[in-house]
Amino acid sequence: MRWRRLGRLFAGDGAGGWTHSHGIVGIPRPLGGPLWRIHFSPRDGQGRSNLSWLDISLREPGRVLRRSARPLLEPGRPGCFDEAGAMGACIVEAGGEERLYYQGFSRPRSVPFHAAIGLAVRPAGDPGRPFARVGEGPLLDRCREEPFFVANPAVRPDGQGGWRMWYQSGRPWAGAEGAWLPRYDIREAWSADGLDWRPLPGRALPFAHPGEVAIARFWPLREADGRWRAFYSFRGDAWPYRMGTATSPDGHCWTREDGAMAMAVEPGGWERLSLHYPTVFDAEGARWMLYSAGRYGDAGLGLAMLEQD
Repeated sequence: MRWRRLGRLFAGDGAGGWTHSHGIVGIPRPLGGPLWRIHFSPRDGQGRSNLSWLDISLREPGRVLRRSARPLLEPGRPGCFDEAGAMGACIVEAGGEERLYYQGFSRPRSVPFHAAIGLAVRPAGDPGRPFARVGEGPLLDRCREEPFFVANPAVRPDGQGGWRMWYQSGRPWAGAEGAWLPRYDIREAWSADGLDWRPLPGRALPFAHPGEVAIARFWPLREADGRWRAFYSFRGDAWPYRMGTATSPDGHCWTREDGAMAMAVEPGGWERLSLHYPTVFDAEGARWMLYSAGRYGDAGLGLAMLEQD
């Protein structure tokens, strides 16, 4: 796959407010015609994620038309699972409302962070309205089957009235006191109503490369022929994130084709260290990709278009 870069859509302003740094995990929503609203998560001056948006026209994709003047979702109250940040991951429509599935962060004393999956909603058709939490607790969190953390969900209807979720599943932390490093790959969960989730056995996308320790931002699409294709990023302790892709006949068993993602950092450009956290969508007769760059998105949010499959 050959992707043409169309420029950076967002970079932090460094002013210490709610858009101080980072541009993480783009979430596209149509506004009509070529207009799209891109939700994403910057960090404030304290390093806490929140949800923002910007508008673009895919006929002038490198130009930002408008940006949010306030967050659509802010960190939760002290003591809640998302007190240290609320990072958007996926928006779906159900029952006349938009559901924002997000990951909430807290900061334990032993390891750098804890993450769990939450839900906020708003009426459909009101794209400027902030999201409201369905509750102050998470939908999916540590449990007997998930003892470390869960994060970055992608939710899709299962075609039979239920819902499927692919998410980052924490593995045991590695390192030592003061230098713990996270490990995570991809699992799948199922829900009848999108609220109560049951993790499925096994790993949806396990590690495949020597030294690989993390797979992030798994984003599955149903292709026109019924097959599934997913996009994601993966890294090792000794090498930064790279873009990956996989195919599946059913969304359960995936074949990795990471070599097909012919997109890497351009030396001297704004992307700096790595490309990661892809979100791919089809519109205006083309396939587009939102992605983050730098170190965990600190270089900002970019847009690319597929030129050759």
